[in-house]
Amino acid sequence: MAAGKRKLAGAGLATHSTKHSRNDQTRVEADDSSNDSMLASDDSDAESDSSMHDADELKLAGENHESGVGGSTERNKARGATNAEIMALNEASLLFKSNLFKLQIDELLSETLVTAGSKVTRDLDAALKQIRDVLVAMDSTKEMTVDAATNLVRKLGKQATGHAVAIPFPDPAPAAGLALKLAFEAPEVVNVVGSYPLGMAVRTQRSFNVDVLAQMPAQMFQERDYMNYRYFYKRAFFVAMIRVQLHASALNELFDIEFELLRSDTRLPVVVLRPKSDTRLAKLGCVVRIQPSIAPDTLPLRRLMPDRNHVRAAYVAGTTDADLVAEQATPQYNAAVVSDALQLTHMKYLFETNEQCIEFGRAAALLRVWLGQRTVQHIGQQQLMAPRISGFALTMVLAWLVRSANSGGVTGARLSSSMDAHQLFKGAIEFLAAHDFNHGALQFGTDADMTVFGAQSGAVLVDPSASVNVLAGVQPWELDALRLHAQQTALDLNHHSANHFSRVFLSAALTDVTAKYDHVF
Repeated sequence: MAAGKRKLAGAGLATHSTKHSRNDQTRVEADDSSNDSMLASDDSDAESDSSMHDADELKLAGENHESGVGGSTERNKARGATNAEIMALNEASLLFKSNLFKLQIDELLSETLVTAGSKVTRDLDAALKQIRDVLVAMDSTKEMTVDAATNLVRKLGKQATGHAVAIPFPDPAPAAGLALKLAFEAPEVVNVVGSYPLGMAVRTQRSFNVDVLAQMPAQMFQERDYMNYRYFYKRAFFVAMIRVQLHASALNELFDIEFELLRSDTRLPVVVLRPKSDTRLAKLGCVVRIQPSIAPDTLPLRRLMPDRNHVRAAYVAGTTDADLVAEQATPQYNAAVVSDALQLTHMKYLFETNEQCIEFGRAAALLRVWLGQRTVQHIGQQQLMAPRISGFALTMVLAWLVRSANSGGVTGARLSSSMDAHQLFKGAIEFLAAHDFNHGALQFGTDADMTVFGAQSGAVLVDPSASVNVLAGVQPWELDALRLHAQQTALDLNHHSANHFSRVFLSAALTDVTAKYDHVF
């Protein structure tokens, strides 16, 4: 008991308890011996009670002691969070925002992505089969002069539609008396190409395109038809004959059929089929474009490199004076011919890329949505000139990053094929933000002669066949605007702001021409 008292005294308790215990001990010694056993028992109980009381006082003393010097709980509140705790909170916040962004992307793709063979596209797939059947069964014509071909199209158009249809010849149109024979034969090959079969087609604010390739038979051409617009004149007649025969078919009840210029290029008219408003296809918002093409061996593509001239100045001027103007290269003209010949080649390459990189198609779809939100094509109902930077061009840039990037002597893929769609999209945006296409030529692989392609002004991205510049005809200001948009998007993607998904994919202000430009003419 005395030991217990010393312990409590050492704990800093008041001495009143100690004095009281000593008086009790004196009283016990003066009692009779007959009561010793009882007192001993009482002392034992007292010691037990005192020990319990002492323990309680010790516990309270400890609490009072901690409270007096600032306990651990109070210290934690006073000093604030540690760096490790702040980092953990930031990581949790970023993870939440990143996961939320991915969920938003998944929801966006589920709403905009159009997949061939799905229940939603059942009517479209049936219509595409019907279009193919009509194309391969079209009537052929014999060879005729340009004037006779013009009259034939006008006549057939009037019979089918009630008004004359003109052949969409490029500028310059065929000169009077030009020694050129035009003929039409049904397409040898009809394939659905482009974003739709690759799983990259997305619904925009107005519609999405489904491209149908109609390959012109090789016997319609001669070896030197790449000269002086001869190829494009035959192509225009082929397009006109397709249109007038479509008007005469059952498809005229389902579609409004008209001409349209691909990428606003007068050399590249196509036939466009827009579903009529009272059809179920109209609700899907699709537009079918029939694009002529040729097989890669129909014309000698090696002679159509961008440093060659195939439009003689004398022909354009309508004179026989061959020395009128020094001949200059015609890179955009040459690229238009070669692009027609390589449509299936490019389609195959993108299909292989899609097989190697599982998320490639979804990432390409995101790039198309992103580009569509930054492309001004209409002022009200008035259609503006179509931009040369297309979804196909950005898809090829993404393929270049995934498969065979080669720039500045550095080869190898820039983006891993194991990345998800969000990572691929972000990597492509960061590349577009950093790379200056106007001063940095790119190529797939190492086979292209960059002295030939690099000698031409403008952006250069040589395709996998080393035959054509994918960015031919793209204006420098378009690339500068694209780079500016990509830089802003890269900031949005890296800052993880609350509304960065909306800023990247949903901002309608980016397509408002009055908000983007000071003057429109």
